[in-house]
Amino acid sequence: MSRPRIHRRRQCGMTLIEVLVAFAILSGLALSVLTLVGQNAQYMLTAEEKLLASIAADNLLTNDLAIRETPPAGETEGSVTIAERPFAFRRVTVEIGERAVMIDYEVRRAGSEQVLSRASALKEKS
Repeated sequence: MSRPRIHRRRQCGMTLIEVLVAFAILSGLALSVLTLVGQNAQYMLTAEEKLLASIAADNLLTNDLAIRETPPAGETEGSVTIAERPFAFRRVTVEIGERAVMIDYEVRRAGSEQVLSRASALKEKS
């Protein structure tokens, strides 16, 4: 009669070093994803602000083109609120010959010097 052989199995699993390395790699990937999401959120806020400034510039210019009177030559500064966000604008009106003026708007965040949007058009003098 032969004796059954007893096989000793090696324990299967991961060592502590392997777990730590895997955790370090996973942490690096998670940090990269979080950084990317943060940058994307910042970009979206900037894009939204530029879009609102563009809407403000277009609205201001359209109002000037729609009224009968021609704006006086020179610079005018003011403020406007779009989507509950304050913007500052500067309008420059320049006479172009005897019958036309060029109206140029620059819109920026209130309290900032960075121009976010511009809009220009020619208008016949009234």
